[in-house]
Amino acid sequence: MTALKKAMVVGAGGGLGRAFLSRLGGDVQVVPVYHGELDVSLRNDVLTRVGEIRPDVIFYAVGYADVDGCEVDRWRAYLSNRDGAEHLSRAAADVGALLVYPSSDLIFDGVRLVPYREEDPPNPLSVYGDTKLAAELAVMSHAPRHLILRTGWFFGAYGRSIVNDILDARRTEEVIFAFDDHRSQPTHQTDFVDAALELVRRGETGVWNVAGEGDATPYEVTCTVFEVLNVRSVEVKPLRRGAGHRAALRPRYSVLDGAKLRAAGIKMRPWKDALRGFLLEHARV
Repeated sequence: MTALKKAMVVGAGGGLGRAFLSRLGGDVQVVPVYHGELDVSLRNDVLTRVGEIRPDVIFYAVGYADVDGCEVDRWRAYLSNRDGAEHLSRAAADVGALLVYPSSDLIFDGVRLVPYREEDPPNPLSVYGDTKLAAELAVMSHAPRHLILRTGWFFGAYGRSIVNDILDARRTEEVIFAFDDHRSQPTHQTDFVDAALELVRRGETGVWNVAGEGDATPYEVTCTVFEVLNVRSVEVKPLRRGAGHRAALRPRYSVLDGAKLRAAGIKMRPWKDALRGFLLEHARV
């Protein structure tokens, strides 16, 4: 069991950070740290702040997550994702804290077309995927106590996601184009956070796949959103690889194998169930 008396949430103002804040509390002293308070690319600032707080657990919820933007601004991508992870890893080691680091399915190239296990060799196709892999290696190298949680793409009540973009577009567009060339796992933010907290409480470490059950393309997710909301005024059309204006290459298939998590008795909701629940609670027709 891991002592969870004081938790530091770095990137507390972002979507994932807010999701962590929404599920932490009770007997846990929560210290939210916002981007304006701490730039994770500045090593000395990170070491000083973590040394002042001395948390039991650090939840990493900061970084540059714009996959296409990373191709354009590579300097920012590596500073925020790779270097930030290294600095927080060193800081966590200094105070004996567990570092919880969310990683990505985009560290894989999608060639094998079967779900990726935790031990499968990575081969990222994009700058974003490369920065996440570099961050994983930094965490493994510098944080003796770490929990690396690979996942798909998030949706939920906090921050922006593909689902938010779909909901916005349905009010102004008669035809919506959605990519049908990347199969991955839509994952509800709080499902991910709840699984992460359970792993922390059990004292687990290492690399885990934590993603919504099942898989889908953005096109299939878009169709499901309109089906759940019974929207018939919008036509959804698929976009294939090479269409549109995307700077980053995505793998055709980046589904993660959740067998290890299931064997631990932690079950993720099927993405369709999670999406339906989110839409019925938050979306206005």
